[in-house]
Amino acid sequence: MLWKATLPPNLDSAGRARADAMQALEDAGVPPPVINDTLLVFGEIASNAARHARTDFTITLTLENETLRLEVFDRDTRPPSLLGLDFESTSGRGLHLVSGLADDWGWRTAEDDEGVSGKVVWAEFCIGHGSDSA
Repeated sequence: MLWKATLPPNLDSAGRARADAMQALEDAGVPPPVINDTLLVFGEIASNAARHARTDFTITLTLENETLRLEVFDRDTRPPSLLGLDFESTSGRGLHLVSGLADDWGWRTAEDDEGVSGKVVWAEFCIGHGSDSA
């Protein structure tokens, strides 16, 4: 385990947790470009959880075999929706950003430690050799 936090369902909570997550990533030696991408994705997925699930949500960062994995669990079982791009809309681009920045992403139904049903939206970032965009 690298870092984990359970946050209340408001848009400010993820922003406040980002500094702690950034410190954990820096302490683990994650390269700055990967930290930047991870924190952008962190903000998008956490904001979606706060906005749509309207329940407490748990963010977990793990680092294993040069893969950084971000997971956000919320208590809403509805799948995330990758909407068509509407350039005049003021929302609906978050998962496109996630798709563009993460090496892989997806979602699954899940249960939390207390057996409560929900979903996990996850994103992975490769921090190994050859992962930088040259």
